[in-house]
Amino acid sequence: MLRRSVAVLVLALSLALFARSAAAAEPECVQWSDNGMKCEVTADDPGSGGGDGDTGGDASGGSGNDDGSDGGGDLRITVDGQSCLYIGLADPQPPRDRPVWEGNEDGAIHTALCGANQRFGPTVEAEFWAPDAPEAPPTPDPAELAEQARAQMNLRAIDIGIVPEDEPGSIGIVGMPQWMWVVDPGRHTMGPITETATAGNFSVTATARVDKIVWNMGDGTTVTCVGSGTPYEDKYDIADSPDCGHRYTRQGEYKVTATSYWILQWQGIGDTGTIEFTLEDSTDIVMGEAQVITQ
Repeated sequence: MLRRSVAVLVLALSLALFARSAAAAEPECVQWSDNGMKCEVTADDPGSGGGDGDTGGDASGGSGNDDGSDGGGDLRITVDGQSCLYIGLADPQPPRDRPVWEGNEDGAIHTALCGANQRFGPTVEAEFWAPDAPEAPPTPDPAELAEQARAQMNLRAIDIGIVPEDEPGSIGIVGMPQWMWVVDPGRHTMGPITETATAGNFSVTATARVDKIVWNMGDGTTVTCVGSGTPYEDKYDIADSPDCGHRYTRQGEYKVTATSYWILQWQGIGDTGTIEFTLEDSTDIVMGEAQVITQ
């Protein structure tokens, strides 16, 4: 893309539709200049784009790279409000009396491919004046793009499932098994989830998933569970949870906190990395002695 300072200096735009055929024949000219010396508009052909569809070749050069960019020749700029791919200096330079110069005596006329799909057409070739050639933007920090990808995931703490429930009149029995689980586990609460963040031609792809959930039971003990746990059903009666459970030894009120430990792995722009973070939710439960509950 052009730097903002360059984009502002784009004073004029001259569009010329041109044919892109795989054959070597000259494109058909449909509009000549007033002096008859230069073809200004040719019949558009969305064909080859400088290469076949499998390679993604085009006049601006470069297909995708493994580093997360779109290719070294793909310098995106803005011309007359459109996203374009910069080609280079117009060759030959148009006469100074052409409107595209807007009376400027310095700088030069440059060309770019503009359109919804600059690689495979149809496209238009734009001519514009600028004092200097556009410069490639600085390479973004891949770690920052990884954080941006994480923000796009809209991750949240789990919804706690536990017996007894956090409801009025719900009391668990001391010494009986407690079951803990994730209510409606999904990609936003457990993963895996993948997002890609982009900046110009560059992109970073990140995948995040929960590695473990640590349950602080409020009685001085913690329980580490891998996975979302098993939801309790009446048919399990007094059985222990097969994968995430606990037993209290004293009656009382307890705050139970579930902390999800996330691991996010990212790659792009020739680099890789890992981000670890946590999300947590909590609930309150009440435990009582069996003889008290049954009285």
